[in-house]
Amino acid sequence: MKKRHLFWPGVIVGCVWAAPADAHRLDEYLQATRIGVSRDRIDLEIDLTPGASIANDIFGMVDANGDGQISGAEADTYARRVIDAVRLSVDGGSQSITLVSRAFPDRDAMARGLGTIRLRATAPASSGTGRHEIVYLNTHAPASSVYLVNALLPADERIQISTQERDVKQRGVTLDYRVAPRQGWVRGSWVAIAVAMIGILRKRRSGRP
Repeated sequence: MKKRHLFWPGVIVGCVWAAPADAHRLDEYLQATRIGVSRDRIDLEIDLTPGASIANDIFGMVDANGDGQISGAEADTYARRVIDAVRLSVDGGSQSITLVSRAFPDRDAMARGLGTIRLRATAPASSGTGRHEIVYLNTHAPASSVYLVNALLPADERIQISTQERDVKQRGVTLDYRVAPRQGWVRGSWVAIAVAMIGILRKRRSGRP
């Protein structure tokens, strides 16, 4: 799988993401989101890392029956709870988010502040060329959480992210991006125009209307 980099306006960042996750306070629930933009979809990578002093509380939220283990059903329920707390719109229209995968750490890793819940989700995007806007907001567990949000550098060279406007707490971001037309279409259009102009000039020279 091709590795993509975080994107800041004017800067490509390849390795700074891990630093805040490793350095967050013990009483904070770090929720870090990376947004990948394609022509037909939006990919969300949401990593949730509880600090050691609140890890048991977060584990208890997931472990509904209190048996000390996270079952598949419990993992699905909590992952859906997080995804349901995310608001996503494209060009002003609300988009439904589909959970693709989830991975949960064991209790020991979480208790040491090293366990990260990893969620991957996707949503449809506008496929047309031109300017588009994505608005993302994470409302999950605001009382104890700190947030990070960034866009990934698009793998498709036709997609260019122009601006990222985050709120103060980085719970949300507004992304403006453009999708350029296919180069082949552009060349074909210019060829068609050139052929049409040559035809007009020939008719004029031959005296035909």
